[in-house]
Amino acid sequence: MSSPRKAQGPVAGRALLSRQHIDVILHAPQKPENIGGAARAIANMGLGSLVLVNPRTLNEELMVAMATPQGAKVLANLKTFPTLREAVEPYQLVVGTTARPGSRRGPLLTPRQLAPTLLAEDNPRVALVFGPERMGLSTSDLRLCQKIVRVPTDNPQASSLNLAQAVLIFGYELLLAAEGPTPPPSPVKAAPQINLNEMYDDLESTLTKIGFLPDSNSGHWLMNIKKIFNRSQLTVGECDLFRGICRQIRWAVNNLTSLK
Repeated sequence: MSSPRKAQGPVAGRALLSRQHIDVILHAPQKPENIGGAARAIANMGLGSLVLVNPRTLNEELMVAMATPQGAKVLANLKTFPTLREAVEPYQLVVGTTARPGSRRGPLLTPRQLAPTLLAEDNPRVALVFGPERMGLSTSDLRLCQKIVRVPTDNPQASSLNLAQAVLIFGYELLLAAEGPTPPPSPVKAAPQINLNEMYDDLESTLTKIGFLPDSNSGHWLMNIKKIFNRSQLTVGECDLFRGICRQIRWAVNNLTSLK
């Protein structure tokens, strides 16, 4: 077993567990100042890379002005993607953030509750996804996430946070958790999102074909099934197994006459 990864940090003068495997994804950010502020928070808290999905504008001057020199290094290595689905493909765990509670959005965790589990030895790659400033992540966006986090506030009517502040709060909770004991390594090597999403595509089309899911808004009803898988960590082989089951079901449905 490899030794836990450590990174020097300021908390109590102790070596801290690394957070470099945890990237921040900003989905459709509207203001370059918030992009720069998020880069600054990433540098402050020792997180990984910054990833942008369909940003409205990339005004380098405004971004760098908010980022400070260390944050500017994060900006220099940022990546951009046209869609959230493409952005999350390499990650084994995707954590979505929301300010809005709701029965279809839960179960909701706080950053403090979730942070220690993201720091295990031989960590998978983790993405923290933050939505647009005005509305946050949509329900369809959250369907691409395995865990959902909500920062508690004193007043439910004032639950919306500035985008860069939200990144900083989550990064701070990870920094505090990094001072604690090393969580045990995961017993399995989780599949990246590209494999999970391909499996879900197969599952959705197959269950729709046999009438288990409705033709309209099947993704909404599929979320109930996704929640079952989200409580575990599927491997690439297990994703392939479920896709094989789906292929066999479709073959059987298409050959019902010959099977009689």
